[in-house]
Amino acid sequence: MSLKIALQTLPALLLVLLVVAILIPACAPNFDTAARTREYKDALASTKAQATSSASLDAFSTFLQKIADKEYVRENTAKVYAADAYLNDTLVTHHGPDEIMAYFLNTADTMTSYQVTIDDTASSGAEHYVRWTMVFSAPKLNGGKPVESVGMSHIRLNPEGKVVMHQDFWDSGTNIYGQIPALGGVIETIRRRFEK
Repeated sequence: MSLKIALQTLPALLLVLLVVAILIPACAPNFDTAARTREYKDALASTKAQATSSASLDAFSTFLQKIADKEYVRENTAKVYAADAYLNDTLVTHHGPDEIMAYFLNTADTMTSYQVTIDDTASSGAEHYVRWTMVFSAPKLNGGKPVESVGMSHIRLNPEGKVVMHQDFWDSGTNIYGQIPALGGVIETIRRRFEK
């Protein structure tokens, strides 16, 4: 590229960069992290933890492993989740088995592959924790190649053994948003700055 052409395109390039620098923060959602924390603590306060059998914890673990099986989700969501169930998977919050089922069915539609391995389960009184590894593929993430993540689900069960509170803890920023073209590069740049 000649110097003359470079000097002619420089103002336009600077203008584009300025517009991008202004628009990206303006378009970014303003996440209220305190509200997300309050929502989880409200769910804890509104549900009473119940000791339950290991069969209920096993049913929940099996459900996690079969989220990609839409027929299984249709047949089992109301068997696993109570009528007043709360679910937050770090991306969204849903209430009740109908909303939860619709969410998982939509999730299954976006994936080309899905596998969850249950790494460990633990209970502390009536609080239950399921540690898992998830590997999934979706055409719009990571160029369709598998994305792998580790996480944990904190659940509470009612006296019937159904989930009344389900809060996931996992790195959705890296493993979902970080896999979106262009946005992933921005997230990686920010992550690298924190490493220094």
